[in-house]
Amino acid sequence: MNPLDYWQAKHPEYSKKDWIHKPTIFATHAVKYFPPSGRILELGAGQGQDSLYFAKAGYEVVATDFSEFALGQLQNKISPDMSDRLSVQHLDLSQPLTFPRESFDIVYSHLALHYFDQKRTQDLFKEIYAVLKPGGIFATLTNTVEDPEIDRALRIEDEFYETGEITKRYFSTASMAKFTSKYKTLLLDNHGETHKDQIKTLIRFVGRKP
Repeated sequence: MNPLDYWQAKHPEYSKKDWIHKPTIFATHAVKYFPPSGRILELGAGQGQDSLYFAKAGYEVVATDFSEFALGQLQNKISPDMSDRLSVQHLDLSQPLTFPRESFDIVYSHLALHYFDQKRTQDLFKEIYAVLKPGGIFATLTNTVEDPEIDRALRIEDEFYETGEITKRYFSTASMAKFTSKYKTLLLDNHGETHKDQIKTLIRFVGRKP
């Protein structure tokens, strides 16, 4: 299935769930590593529960996603008093990031960076590093190699599979360490979890750019 079609179908389902209206577990933990203020780029913001959470905490947030439905849902949630701190932008992560170098204090992503092959994943992580300011924070939650879904998926390359609907990368702490080797690691483990799923071994990473 085309990834855009996949997410355009998923987001109307998600909009009916109670968890779509509250910040994710990872966001409430990752924010403890953030500077007290600054500019955040969220990659794969979906319907924006974490972007809203960060904006309410006083951060300036650029929320990006490639689902127009999801971005529309988020746009409808932005109150007038928050409009100067939270902007919405359409972005396809399969294409290179075009933000200016060193333009964000924080790059944050919740379950959005694990859909690409080795080459695009390497390039994407380099692009994230480039748009972060020195001393900036990168925080991401990704799929795990311990996901039982792997047993039903077709392996394409190391840690990258075709699930029948979409392609997914399943990270380990070791592979995440390789992709993020330029950072000073503040958090790296497989204890991530979500309100949505029962899996409690998602890969958590928070690092600081030197």
